[in-house]
Amino acid sequence: MSPTAPPAPAPRITYGAVLGSPYVARLLGGTLTGRLPNGMAPVAILLWATTSGSSIAFGGLVSALYGLSSSVVQPVKGRLMDRHGQTAVHLPAAVLNSALLVTLPLTGPYGGPGLATALVVVAGLTTPSLEAGLRAL
Repeated sequence: MSPTAPPAPAPRITYGAVLGSPYVARLLGGTLTGRLPNGMAPVAILLWATTSGSSIAFGGLVSALYGLSSSVVQPVKGRLMDRHGQTAVHLPAAVLNSALLVTLPLTGPYGGPGLATALVVVAGLTTPSLEAGLRAL
């Protein structure tokens, strides 16, 4: 066996170097702004349910269904982004998700808990997967 030279140390990468790279700050800022509704939607759903006369248990249930349906569909959206590109997946998902969440308080008194639950589940299924898109970029 011949002696080999030790491997060269890996270059040190700092946060400043990463954030100073082209487009990184813009991508990070856009994704953080886009993810704010994902964190606020379950709270807003709970507040809507309790102020519209439903119990806090129903509000908690539909908030949990929103989060569960949002997490179940993320692998499928990742595959769709790989095949068709991020814009082709994110844009329709964001528009549909926003439309469904805006429709929720408008149809609450008329449709009852069944329609509200269906709207929340479909809204969760259409949540844009911005985190996966940022990791890919």
